[in-house]
Amino acid sequence: MIEKKWENVDEVHEHAKKAVNKRIRDLICEETLSKYYLHPNNKGWIGNAIESDWFGIPNNNRGEADIPYLGLEIKVTPIKKTRNGWSAKERLVLNIFDFNDEYKRSFEHASFVEKAELTELMYYEYLVNEESPDLYIKAATLFDLKKLPEEDMLIIKQDWEKIVEYILQGKAEELSDSLTKYLGATTKGAKSERNMTKQPFSEVMAHRRAFTLKGSYMSQVAKKIMTKNHETERVIKSNHELKVNTFEEIIIKKFKPYVGKTKKELAQLFDIDIPEKNDKASSALLAKRMLNLDSSIDDTEEFKKADISVKIVTVESKKRRTTEGFKVMIPGQSTIDPTKLVKENWEDSSLREYLTSYQFLLVVFEKRKANTYFQGVKFWRVPYKDLESNIRISWEETKQIFKRGVTLEYKKINKATSTGRLYQVTNNLPGIQQGRILHVRPSSRLANYSKNKSLSVKLPSKSIWMGRPKKTDWLEGTGPNINVAEELSDYYMTKQTWWLNADYMYEQVSDIVEDYHYYVDPE
Repeated sequence: MIEKKWENVDEVHEHAKKAVNKRIRDLICEETLSKYYLHPNNKGWIGNAIESDWFGIPNNNRGEADIPYLGLEIKVTPIKKTRNGWSAKERLVLNIFDFNDEYKRSFEHASFVEKAELTELMYYEYLVNEESPDLYIKAATLFDLKKLPEEDMLIIKQDWEKIVEYILQGKAEELSDSLTKYLGATTKGAKSERNMTKQPFSEVMAHRRAFTLKGSYMSQVAKKIMTKNHETERVIKSNHELKVNTFEEIIIKKFKPYVGKTKKELAQLFDIDIPEKNDKASSALLAKRMLNLDSSIDDTEEFKKADISVKIVTVESKKRRTTEGFKVMIPGQSTIDPTKLVKENWEDSSLREYLTSYQFLLVVFEKRKANTYFQGVKFWRVPYKDLESNIRISWEETKQIFKRGVTLEYKKINKATSTGRLYQVTNNLPGIQQGRILHVRPSSRLANYSKNKSLSVKLPSKSIWMGRPKKTDWLEGTGPNINVAEELSDYYMTKQTWWLNADYMYEQVSDIVEDYHYYVDPE
């Protein structure tokens, strides 16, 4: 093909806008379309097709901008419509960086800043089960990294400094998206020998990485482009604060005046009613009022862009545990899907992806006799050593059990359940009693081993039943009107989810509880 010569950036942008509300098949030639049907799973097909056929740019592997003489990159990226508005499906890759070079730079000369190209961002709407040629372009915009809001660049600078700090400490292999807010150091390619590289302050080989703007950050960019008057509340009102303190320091400082106060005292201070019984909802309400917010903390601009999840943690110090564990809520995956789990490897698993990408703000309360005290907050992510040892072991064991077939044991019980059932079924999945960090726990409100969309999940392998009776035990007049083979099936079990143990979560916040005890009058 003959490469098209563009006069200027505006000409490219105007041409990009002409593609809006058109199907991808209407932007490309028949030859390119036929290539899709030969290899429909080629993830790069949409981008390559539009670059070559709509913009006249031959596909290549050059290490420069798509239109180098204009310093312009073309990026065709998916967005999806959710109940919360538009969301980006991908992070924005900026550049692959060199551990042996990056630490020598200042932020002003960081590799991704120096190599930053103007990007023509074209959004297409991702739809499940829709063929790529039938997807529609929804928007086209010029994205300039150097023109991001000042408050965002200040946080990105702090992120870059955190990444460089890890390189200087010889911990490049421990980098993860959960360490930073907007700017990620994201792995490139599978963890194979070819994708491993040397780092300057350690003999340990580290996975190659690229600077990226996280998917959560790009989702907020997409929302502003796709939604008129999209405004969200900010936690940090003044950019000056970010020039003298880190994002985390600012947030922790805002909570500090309230440390040591009981929930009742905080409720009186903020003139709100809370129930007598300690509950998460009232704790979350108090937390947002401590930050002087109208919306929830999770819904603020900074927390959405950084994908920081707020978790209420209540501890019982005498028992050295939290009142409950930490339920792992993977977006788009409310419970474990065993059929998908058995096909995953650890490096690319949804659990590892979640725990290495997400950061949490733990809002810590402590139960002491009749009162519940606010003890402080902590930005937390799962430590690398825990993730790659204890947690990985439980994940691997769970995978193997599902692969071989879950052992299910039928046991009679003396006291009937609320539904009249006089039996319980136990399984051999890693449980809390094994004392590991991660365990598996039932997620459904009722136990169920039949085909039931709301209560049970399909298994990839036939389960191994022990003690399955010819007739199940129920109180008279109760029980399902189905046979045992359906009620206690071979290929369904109660939905399950991941949990981090309560004693482990206490260890993660014990420093806060112990450090701040002096704020509370001794009992």
